[in-house]
Parts: sequence; C-alpha cells; structure tokens
Amino acid sequence: MRRSLLSPTIKIIETLLSSADRSYDDRRSYEKKLEKATGPEIYKYVLLTNVSALEGYVAQARLQAQQSFNLSRFVSLAGFLIVALAIGMSVYLTMAGNQNLNAAYLTGVAGVLTEFISGVFFFLYSRTLTQINLFHDKLVDMQKTALAYISHAAGTDAHAPAQPLTEALPAPSAETKA
Repeated sequence: MRRSLLSPTIKIIETLLSSADRSYDDRRSYEKKLEKATGPEIYKYVLLTNVSALEGYVAQARLQAQQSFNLSRFVSLAGFLIVALAIGMSVYLTMAGNQNLNAAYLTGVAGVLTEFISGVFFFLYSRTLTQINLFHDKLVDMQKTALAYISHAAGTDAHAPAQPLTEALPAPSAETKA
C-alpha cells in the first residue's frame, strides 16, 4: 500500500528531473549551434538558449515545490498522529483512574508544536509556488520577445497571430544542423 501512495509522487519527481535534464541538454545544443550561427540565427540561438535555461530553472523550482509539499504533508500527518495519541492517552488514563495526565499534556504540546512546524513548511511551499509563477511569467515574456526578434529578423509581421516558438523560427542553415 505504501508503494501505491508514493507512486504518483515518484512519477512527478522523475518527470521534473527529466524535464530539467532535457532543458540542460537543449541549452548545451543551442550554445554549440550559436558558435557557428550567423545573421538572424544568432538571435534565434541566443534566445533559445535563454528560454531553455529558464525552463530548467522552472523545472528545478517545481521539483523543489513538490519535495516541499511532500515534507509538509508528512510533518502535518505526524503532528496529527501525535495529537491523536495525546487525546487517546488522556482518555485512557482518565478511564483507568490515573489523575496524572502529564504524559498526555506533554504529547499534546508536542503535537501542537509539530502542527505549527507543518504550517511553516506549508508557508514555505506557498512561497515556492509564488517563485514558480514568477519564473513562468518570465518564460512567457522571453518567448514573446524571442518571437518578436525572430519575426523582425525574418521580415515577417510581428503582429500576426502567435505561433509556437519552434514553428516561427527560421530554419537553421545546413552547417548549423550538424
């Protein structure tokens, strides 16, 4: 059962890691092509290099957010279990006639403290999501800028309906494909 609960999380982490690796490889490929580029291709490869670097940062931030959420969820569950244990201990000790509930109080305080720490972790997770949104906005702006530069360099209308960046790019020459 534990394996089935972790399976979606593991898949998400693997996807994010592969995305970060792919953007790193793309960036290296564009940098090599940039060395041989001339004319409008220089703009294309500079901007594609920047876009792939930003995509890598976004993937890393998403990975960090996923790990932060998993930690927050685990600590929150642990705090709940500690509070539940404190309630169970106090009920059991009261029913057993033991008036000394120090262990139950101590456990309850530990559970509340753990829940507070969990709240801090969720706050940090929220801040990470804010940073991801900022990165995403920069990525979109970068793609719009790249499209405008490339459209201008290719002599097309920059106000034409938007196309995906890879379709709007001029085709690399035969020597840059190698």
